Amino acid sequence: MKETPILAKINSPADLRRIPEKEIRTLAGEIREYLIDTVTKTGGHLASNLGVVELTLALHRVFDTPNDRIIFDVGHQSYVHKLLTGRRDRFDTLRTPGGLSGFTRREESEYDPFGAGHSSTSVSAALGFARADRLQGRDNFTVAVIGDGAFTGGMVHEALNNCGKDLKLVIVLNENEMSISRNIGAFARHLAKIRTSKRYRRAKRDTQSFLRHVPLIGKGIYHAVRGIKKGFKNLLYSSNYFEELGLYYIGPVDGNDYGTVERALIAAKEQGEPAIVHVRTVKGKGYPPAENDPRSYHSVHPGDAPERTFSRAFGEWLAKEGERDPKIVAVTAAMGVSTGLEPFAERFPERYTDVGIAEEHALTYSAGLAAGGLSPYVTVYSTFLQRAYDNLLHDVALQGLPVRVIIDRAGLAKSDGPTHHGIFDVAFLSHIPGIRLFAPITFGSLFAVLEAVKNHPGPVAVRYPNCGEDPAVVSAFYPDGNYGAPFVRSDGERDPAAVIVTYGGLVREALKAKEALRAKGVAVSVVLLEELKPYDETALALSRLIPPGVPIVFAEEGIFDGGASMILSERLSEILSPVPSQKILAIRDEFASPDAPCDLLARLGLDAASISCAVLSLFDH
Repeated sequence: MKETPILAKINSPADLRRIPEKEIRTLAGEIREYLIDTVTKTGGHLASNLGVVELTLALHRVFDTPNDRIIFDVGHQSYVHKLLTGRRDRFDTLRTPGGLSGFTRREESEYDPFGAGHSSTSVSAALGFARADRLQGRDNFTVAVIGDGAFTGGMVHEALNNCGKDLKLVIVLNENEMSISRNIGAFARHLAKIRTSKRYRRAKRDTQSFLRHVPLIGKGIYHAVRGIKKGFKNLLYSSNYFEELGLYYIGPVDGNDYGTVERALIAAKEQGEPAIVHVRTVKGKGYPPAENDPRSYHSVHPGDAPERTFSRAFGEWLAKEGERDPKIVAVTAAMGVSTGLEPFAERFPERYTDVGIAEEHALTYSAGLAAGGLSPYVTVYSTFLQRAYDNLLHDVALQGLPVRVIIDRAGLAKSDGPTHHGIFDVAFLSHIPGIRLFAPITFGSLFAVLEAVKNHPGPVAVRYPNCGEDPAVVSAFYPDGNYGAPFVRSDGERDPAAVIVTYGGLVREALKAKEALRAKGVAVSVVLLEELKPYDETALALSRLIPPGVPIVFAEEGIFDGGASMILSERLSEILSPVPSQKILAIRDEFASPDAPCDLLARLGLDAASISCAVLSLFDH
């Protein structure tokens, strides 16, 4: 790693504020070198962080953090913020269980006032902080930093509509990908430069003060002049969405020019009312590969990513199926690339919809498509599906509409942590009437499930983890390549002393546990569930694979309460006689968020060793 002498001196924003401004450009270069060297090894969000270096430096120099608060939307662009706030010595633990989070986290630092991970929450949270300060007589500033992509989330606009004039709130809109504002060229840039100048701000304050203090007619003149000014500006500049909401607007300004950003933030700070600072930054700034292809460098992997994932396999299947069936449409909420929809989007652009960061809308929109006679497939991360629970329950399931919900990133997200763990979807989907729920864990069974349900008249959910196919799983459950129903399968062990029942990616640990137990002279069978709901049918199929009286260990990479293991254990107790001893390994009433480096599966009692111990414990009773 290259030397970073200026960065090495910064252990807090107070140190940053002592750095002469003439050294800021050099410091920005050091930070970029540090990010490139570190993140390409640990994995993480690179392009977005390279783009916000100058902006983050200016934020911490203009505002008095941590007394003033900076809230990063999503938080994936907070790496520079972490480096400047005393976390540089732990940066090599980034995105590891118990290490530095890839997002902001309250437990991690006093400089992280609000945890993130999901999008479009920052303005609402910042508004809450600002109102809390106002009501309690505090004089802090609260700053929300939000990207243009997050502005597609409706929650942002609900919050903007709720802003009051009396709040010390600054919203930084970082435009780095899409053009939100109309491109108005040199005049807009000139106007932004005027509005951020000290002379302009001083003249504005003096004029306002003078007019307001003229006896009897001063206030009337002030409001008249302000109205004329606004009308003239709108005539030349076009009406501004933010100012129509009563927010003071500054921008657009060059977000990669430190001096320009600093002046804009100072101007916003001096307004005495909520302000929007609109900056434009370049994703991947300073690293040509990321500048030229910011999409590929949005999130980089440490080098062990599989060549073919379930996302990619699904996308390939959907594109081929789209050729056969013109009624198939694909819907995603800003995750088209990540969920494998690129082939479909390229082939059928008119049948592909990316609704932006609006999962609720994606589900209800898909309900409308289905009611209109089409066959919608909605791709969504497990953790983001939580946002659309109401829409799935009322708009899809209640009406029995044939929407296929393809749930990506199911299971523990070891790199991204608790905000991204896909451990709740099985529990909350399990109590929705009429929905069918599948968990294929081989490519062949994924295709078989998709074929089996493509004409199903009601809602279907298909979940899979962010990984590739494991040959050991294929050989254990599909040795003859015979995919398709039944989707509840045993590995064929004869006369087992115990049975391990599991689903999803955790089947790999179950198979390892089986081998470990075999070495100890204990024969067990592993039953793989690739269909979960309807649970009555699954429990009946499962009961046929369990010899009388043989104890059962359920292993579930999901929450215990309301999970598949809890439900199936209850059903089997009603079916089997005698009722066998049963033990459930699942995540118990927590968000799976360790506070020290660890093997996450071992910490949760879900690794092969824990499964083996659970099996052996059943023989001790």
